[in-house]
Amino acid sequence: MDMKNVIKQVALQNGVSEAEVREEMQKSIHEAYLQKAPAFVAAFGDREPSVEEFIENMAMQVMGVS
Repeated sequence: MDMKNVIKQVALQNGVSEAEVREEMQKSIHEAYLQKAPAFVAAFGDREPSVEEFIENMAMQVMGVS
């Protein structure tokens, strides 16, 4: 899965720049990291993933791949 294409597609669908999508995603990831939500900790442990790593992990979960 090409993460750049995923970010680009989200940007196009929402009429915003790729930079804005990445920035908003990083803010949300950081907030989840700080809250230490159980699902987040189960997926990433005690570290903050990159935007690309987050997308890849979530896509794998949706597809049922561990």
